[in-house]
Amino acid sequence: MLRSVDSCACANRWRAHSEAVALFCCGLMLCALLVPPWPGAALVLLTAALAATAGAQVPARAYGRALLLPLGFLATSAIGLCFSLNWTDGWHFTYSAAGAATAWRVALRALGALSVTLLFAFTVPLPQWLTLLRRLHTPEALLDLILLTYRTIFLIDDGLTAILRAQRNRLGYVNSRRALHSTGLAAGALFIRSLNQAQRLERGLAARNYAGRLTVLLPPSATRARHRALALAVPALVAVASFSPLP
Repeated sequence: MLRSVDSCACANRWRAHSEAVALFCCGLMLCALLVPPWPGAALVLLTAALAATAGAQVPARAYGRALLLPLGFLATSAIGLCFSLNWTDGWHFTYSAAGAATAWRVALRALGALSVTLLFAFTVPLPQWLTLLRRLHTPEALLDLILLTYRTIFLIDDGLTAILRAQRNRLGYVNSRRALHSTGLAAGALFIRSLNQAQRLERGLAARNYAGRLTVLLPPSATRARHRALALAVPALVAVASFSPLP
């Protein structure tokens, strides 16, 4: 999933408009947090999904899969709010109308905020949102740590894929006992490989005379005043529509 998000962020139509996308996502996130859950959060969800798939042309299947993954956590939390365990006359489940209303509001807000977060992740490449953080005077050490961690995640994923492929070719998962043994070996090998990768990374930074900042070459920004105005106008319209009475 992480590779799909990274590929879409580097190939979507809005990749050169990171400033406008950041303003757009900030406005939608404020709407998701402050406007009434219905219809406000639902409008935020719809707007973010349309912006990602129709505006930035992110593949709808990739965006939908990323949106579906956290739904299990939301569903579990919602069920926990809707029902309670009563021990008065023996234990039994009790439905709570107030809890169901709370679950409905919380789930809508969470889905709205999640859709905006995924919109930002699918449309803004990592170097560009690091640049946005730098403009907000984020400490350089923290930015470098984010960049190195992001890169290391992909290296660890490559290492895990290679280890699992080798184990499957050697019939390491033919039964539960061998699968458990192979899983332990894979975890140990991945830990050692991660330590070695970290040591090579440290030596590489020292050899390049690392002075406290990793410089990343960025393409010129295509954001103009009209893009910023549009990025602020759409969340404003969503907020107005959220407070408008339903027919």
